[in-house]
Amino acid sequence: MYFARTVFALCSAVLLLLAETGCSGTGKGANAPSGPTSEAVKPVTLTMYFKCFAVSDDDFARDFAGPVAKKYPHITLQKLDCTDANQFNQMIVAKELPDIIDDGITNMPILLDMDVPTDLNELVRKYEFNLGGITPQILQFFKQFGRSGELYSLPRTQNVFATYYNKDLFDKFGAAYPVDGMTWEQYIELAKKLTVVEKESRYYGLQMGYFNRVQTQLSLPFADPATGKAQIQQQPGWRSMFSLFQTVFNIPNNRPPTAGVLYQGSNRFTKDRNVAIFPDIFIGQAMEPFNKEGIGWDIASFPVFADKPKTGIGVFANGFVIPKTSKHKEEAFQAIAHLLSPEVQAESTRNGNMTVLDSKDIKQRFLENSPVYRGKNIPAFYYNNVAEPYATTKYDLIASNLYTDALRQFIFGTKDLNTVLREAEEAADRAIAAERAK
Repeated sequence: MYFARTVFALCSAVLLLLAETGCSGTGKGANAPSGPTSEAVKPVTLTMYFKCFAVSDDDFARDFAGPVAKKYPHITLQKLDCTDANQFNQMIVAKELPDIIDDGITNMPILLDMDVPTDLNELVRKYEFNLGGITPQILQFFKQFGRSGELYSLPRTQNVFATYYNKDLFDKFGAAYPVDGMTWEQYIELAKKLTVVEKESRYYGLQMGYFNRVQTQLSLPFADPATGKAQIQQQPGWRSMFSLFQTVFNIPNNRPPTAGVLYQGSNRFTKDRNVAIFPDIFIGQAMEPFNKEGIGWDIASFPVFADKPKTGIGVFANGFVIPKTSKHKEEAFQAIAHLLSPEVQAESTRNGNMTVLDSKDIKQRFLENSPVYRGKNIPAFYYNNVAEPYATTKYDLIASNLYTDALRQFIFGTKDLNTVLREAEEAADRAIAAERAK
């Protein structure tokens, strides 16, 4: 029986690979590295630095070094962990940058200011890498950081979002479980039934994640790329987002007891277990204690706006960057290209790293290898479409911090929405102007 299952699995993998490669525009497959080869291949060790998160040794061997070594025995990937906030700056000063950087794409302006990334277009052409295999919204978001057509990063994995809910609290208060496709308004009405104070216990119906979730869902720019002017008053969606947060916080007894605290939903849901509904990013192994303790939970699709059905969160993704200082750019690109091949992306997706490829078959394999999510509504993570990208600028972080302060003032203060938005825009314009004058 084991042999039969193995043969079936191998056949399925081959069929998947054929399906993914058969319709490629180049005939090379979605991401199959090809192009020039050399008869005399010299061993090379490539350093890969994970700039904004940690990867265990086992995961690195499974999802990165192993697949590359199998395809290219002469290439060895060596992991560099992020140890502290100043580490990367120290690498810059010491001129000891790695061969590959794995980083969140919204950090690209920082890398560009440091003149770190290589334009990958030439390598894409040389190795006939098929960009058409990547999900269009993700590729568009990555491309816009090259103001003159440069491509500074290739996406590796995208973050996914869903609505986590505590089934035990739903049962306790007699509420129906949520289903895929529900709107923000429907979740708010449901939350009203689940926000309860009982003697010494307090239960929150709905808690929110960081506001950039909804900001990307509505494709809202922070500033105008051409002028650098703040956009919080110019784009009506910002008003909608602020109003949504206010409505959620104004559900009777749903406001957190600590004034000024916007984002503690994750801890309240996973640790305090007193939140019924928490729509946010995939929280992975944080749900394992629920299973061990017998707490009922599941997921549904992320809430949508009624006038934007099936429009989910925008692009949250990590990508590969090859620094200009690397002495092994071609080998680095070959390694990256293989990690973006359908077969490697499929296995990585099974392990919980959602593919960036525009492949329904691969997306449906998300978390297949995860015992924590076995039996859960995993399709909720890819039920919605990725929202259209918003226009980015190098001043987004400045504006984002000021807009967060404005949201906090609106929720916990006494100012009306018009005043809050006007003051936030004026503050952002001043801060951006000061930055541009440097």
